[in-house]
Amino acid sequence: MTRLRWPLYAGIVVASLLLAFVVRDVARDVLITPAAYLLWELRTIYLAVPQLAKWFLLVLLLCVAVLWQLIPEMETSNRGRLPVQPAHGQVEILAGWIARARRGNYFKWQLANRLGRISRRLDELSGARSSDAAPANDVEAYLSAGINRSFVDFPNSRYPFQHNPPTALDLDPARVVDYLESHTEVASDRQAQSL
Repeated sequence: MTRLRWPLYAGIVVASLLLAFVVRDVARDVLITPAAYLLWELRTIYLAVPQLAKWFLLVLLLCVAVLWQLIPEMETSNRGRLPVQPAHGQVEILAGWIARARRGNYFKWQLANRLGRISRRLDELSGARSSDAAPANDVEAYLSAGINRSFVDFPNSRYPFQHNPPTALDLDPARVVDYLESHTEVASDRQAQSL
């Protein structure tokens, strides 16, 4: 590969030398002469300004620069500050997980794991499950998949247009939430009757 680079570089140098020789008159007329004329005009304008005005402008710019550094309240930009994001509550976070659950099995498993942990905590608080509040088989499979399995047990399909095989995570989370609500109502009824 390095053997091919040297002839390429040499060819580029020879071509640019030939091109510079051919277009030197055009470059002089189009680029060099107008640039030299512009510089000559700027020099003439600079020499026409009195020396006192130049010094006054320089001192004024120096004073503004020093004052700008001494008084930081004059700065109006908020470049260094990041916008403060409002804190999200538990309900908002759970709603975000439900919305993301439509995108893939990982988010579905995350939601199932969260609901499974809530179900386990409710069981701990209310004692063992009663037979009248036992979940349906699909709800039980959903909660078990969230707690006892990992998201890698539910891989996505390899190809973008291929459908994923059905899993326990495909259950509508609203059914699980309804079960959890009814489970808490049954537990609170039992506690009220025991009092």
